[in-house]
Amino acid sequence: MINHDSLYVILFSLPIYQILFYTVQLLSFKRKNPSKKYLGLLLLCMTVFLILNAVHALGYVELFSDLYLIYLPVLLSIAPAFFLYFLSITSENHDVKGRQRLILFSPAVFMFIVNVFVFIIYDKSTRITFLEQGIFQPGNAGDQFTVMLFLWMTGVVLVFFQIVFAIIRLLRIIHTESELMRKQPSHLAYLEWPWVIGIATSVMVFLIINAMFEMLWPVNLMGIVIVYNLLMLISGGLTGYLGMKQDTLLNQVVNIGQAAVITPALDDKQLESRVDSRASDFIEQDEATLTLTRITEIMEHEKPYLKSDFSLQDLCSILQVNRRKVSYVLNEVMGKNFYGIVNEYRVKEAQHLLLSDEASQLKIEALGEMVGFQSKSSFNACFKKYTGLTPSEYKIRHRA
Repeated sequence: MINHDSLYVILFSLPIYQILFYTVQLLSFKRKNPSKKYLGLLLLCMTVFLILNAVHALGYVELFSDLYLIYLPVLLSIAPAFFLYFLSITSENHDVKGRQRLILFSPAVFMFIVNVFVFIIYDKSTRITFLEQGIFQPGNAGDQFTVMLFLWMTGVVLVFFQIVFAIIRLLRIIHTESELMRKQPSHLAYLEWPWVIGIATSVMVFLIINAMFEMLWPVNLMGIVIVYNLLMLISGGLTGYLGMKQDTLLNQVVNIGQAAVITPALDDKQLESRVDSRASDFIEQDEATLTLTRITEIMEHEKPYLKSDFSLQDLCSILQVNRRKVSYVLNEVMGKNFYGIVNEYRVKEAQHLLLSDEASQLKIEALGEMVGFQSKSSFNACFKKYTGLTPSEYKIRHRA
């Protein structure tokens, strides 16, 4: 039978396991997209903070007195991690300069350094007494805890300052980039503003609730514990879910149009030169050249990309070449990832269908499914990236 204490543990564990699920996915798979690591960092900070908060709320005061050193610094790292992610997905190279990273995380670094001095000033028994009495309880009003209380309030104020700063900057960037996207549809074609705004809102809710939690509510009331962890489930879950969707869309679009798809129109010398300049120790030049040519022939004549579930493993099976070698030819020789090549062929097929009579009665979404796209958002993003127009605009302009 579940008792009061075990129910507390379950309630505080649920949001931790949920965010951890997304964190592991984002940090364990290797991709060249830097925004993925920033999203993973954001979710990692949220996960670590929820673990620290659970240790505190569940009454492990002695353990928490040691972990208190990083408690506020981790909370102060969440907004910067989100802002790094936001800056990375709204920039063409999907990365952020080192100086910007340093500035954004300066409040967290400052709080960590100050906490180190607190650990020197106060021994463990004093920190435990402070935490047992409750940060905002009357018993902590004495001079003995003035410094710790002041630092806690400073940390909370800094969190709210970060929130206000982030909202102001987000609104400015959204306005600027939206205007540019209207003028140039291929710019940030992968970006879905509703998803990004949903992530931002979820992170802000997460920060506000946790910054105010100690000030406004006692954590020993079951109703408050349920509401708190429900909010953590919603905010953390939406951040992970929408972030993964945005990352998937970016990965499908990012390489489209960045390098020319190699075609049989290139003569043998050109092909050999391209392969030789990217020679590798695990694939011979002749094999790389043959693989490259066969990929192009298969994509253009057999059109396996029309199947929505067509995967890199499927391509390897058709070629009868191992995954490592095929990935090398795609990434290093052709200059694209698998999704970039496949979706480029899908867009080309969609361009042809949009101008045909058989597609005149089809909805855009249905046409996207015909050429292999699994969602309307993916179809529109890839099409805009490659052509600079939406499918509807392309159809109107070229059929007029």
